[in-house]
Amino acid sequence: MHYTPYRDLLLKIFPNYLKVRKLPLNGGMSCPNLDGTKSFSGCSYCNNRSFSPVFDQAKVSIQEQLDKFVPRLREKYPNAGILAYLQPYTNTHAPLEHLRGIIDPIIKHKEIAGLAIGTRPDCLEDDKVAYLAELNRKKPIIVEIGLQTANDLTLAAINRRHTLAEFTDAVKRCQAAGLNVTTHVIVGLPGETMEDFKHTAQVVRDLKLAAVKIHPLHIVAGTVLAQDYANGEIKLLTFEEYCEAVAEMIKIIGFETAIERFSGESPSDMLIAPDWCGERDKIIATVEEILSRQSTVGSRK
Repeated sequence: MHYTPYRDLLLKIFPNYLKVRKLPLNGGMSCPNLDGTKSFSGCSYCNNRSFSPVFDQAKVSIQEQLDKFVPRLREKYPNAGILAYLQPYTNTHAPLEHLRGIIDPIIKHKEIAGLAIGTRPDCLEDDKVAYLAELNRKKPIIVEIGLQTANDLTLAAINRRHTLAEFTDAVKRCQAAGLNVTTHVIVGLPGETMEDFKHTAQVVRDLKLAAVKIHPLHIVAGTVLAQDYANGEIKLLTFEEYCEAVAEMIKIIGFETAIERFSGESPSDMLIAPDWCGERDKIIATVEEILSRQSTVGSRK
């Protein structure tokens, strides 16, 4: 193995379980990029419907979701630890008391081993970090902070409305509070090159993040990039270019940061391009073949 798989990190965080499975939940949150806090237009690539299996649960209470989904997962994985995952939108984008009403029932649930929270770096004020750190003493908390790229010009171009400095600050404050911090990055954003991908990997490595999800850029319906793509303004990476980029990033990231994934899927009725991004097994096999080949060549020198 040329990298640390995410399952190894989970075994470290949850030593009482041989397997840990994520359970997506919907906290009914919005996003500062959609509700007018920072913008109404959202990130140019983002349509939550394309990646969250619980998108339609926004108006269902957390307790109802737990009552519905936990038994199903437990039946399928009777001995696994269940890692609740607040996934859609920005799950710390609310006043602290509102967050308590959503998160406390999850932590108190006897079947839940821990909680992963998807959020943005600009929605992690000190009082929220302190609250999550308090919960972390009861059950493990993983804070998934979206970065997407370490290039501030690209962050502005895709309307992320935060900077690399804000990301770095949020990560360091969460780490200082004892929280497990992971991130998400996108490979193939408009205008980026291998040097950008390498720089993003270096940031992930240098911040000593617990894990990273690497995704290929998806063009999905209902996004600004979908219109740009239709107008011929975006050139996507080929399958081979993506796999080469991921292999290079994994080499830079090293073994201290686990790789949660380096593929990504969208529903076929929403995916516009590329047509290969759902070929998970092929992507994994190709990236691992590149890493093996490079490792062999390197050992001969």
